[in-house]
Amino acid sequence: MSKNHAQDLRRILAENKFLTLPGVYDCLSGKIAEEAGFPALFLSGGALAYSVLGRPDFGFLSLAEFGTAIQHIVSTCSAPLLADADNGFGNAIQAANTGAMYEQLGAAGLQIDDKVLPTSHPARDEIINWDLMSPKIQAVRDNVSPDFVIVFRTCANLYGYGIDEAIRRINLSKECGADYAYVDGIKSMEELEKVSQQAAIPLMVNLNEKGFVGGNVPIEQVKELNFSIGLFPISSMLAASQGMIEVLGALADQGSTLSVRDKMTDPPTRIHRMMGQVSLVEKYTPYYSVP
Repeated sequence: MSKNHAQDLRRILAENKFLTLPGVYDCLSGKIAEEAGFPALFLSGGALAYSVLGRPDFGFLSLAEFGTAIQHIVSTCSAPLLADADNGFGNAIQAANTGAMYEQLGAAGLQIDDKVLPTSHPARDEIINWDLMSPKIQAVRDNVSPDFVIVFRTCANLYGYGIDEAIRRINLSKECGADYAYVDGIKSMEELEKVSQQAAIPLMVNLNEKGFVGGNVPIEQVKELNFSIGLFPISSMLAASQGMIEVLGALADQGSTLSVRDKMTDPPTRIHRMMGQVSLVEKYTPYYSVP
């Protein structure tokens, strides 16, 4: 990979008719995804919120916390990183700053959405009026390099504004400078097909495990539709959580990990190798042999 992460991501997208994009949330999950063979990564705001703050994805994360995560992951992984940016952390001025900061920190692109954060009523989710959302996308585009990838996510269908409004928004986002877009909260195969047929912009599809239709459709069937990117934003977090639940549960119950060693990596040699730390370990801790 070159040092121009945005160029790398655009090349990868061009080379793959359908790119599977795994969600990561720290250096370890990023490195494991990279070692598994994924050419690009996605920083999931939901997974980051749970792992860093211990809170759900309700807009508690700040720009600084996203920035720190980007900086750490980019310093560890060579695969280009597309990073969640919530709704840009404010109006068009703040969104412009977010885009510029993300690129300076080494992100290859960002995802910006139309959620209202915080919502005016805790029991009612809202989306931003389009005349306020479109300047945000344009402001990001104007303040990043031409290679930097912008993905627009609309929550219109997720929050009950309807599939037609969602499609209208993703198509308008292209005019504002978005490169890709996706409709979150697709609830039926009919909606999935409608988005595929009526989109005027390259599409990403959310294939997470929350129960929406995308994640429950066979991948070959998804690939037959007009989608360019398949996003699995929280898979790594769910898998890691299950592993920790089982191992720590056994440790609490039995006082030992003997019964769950098969669920653990060989400590710590594989992690050292994965992180590229073997030479440092061997140089500064000569008593510690890394096979």
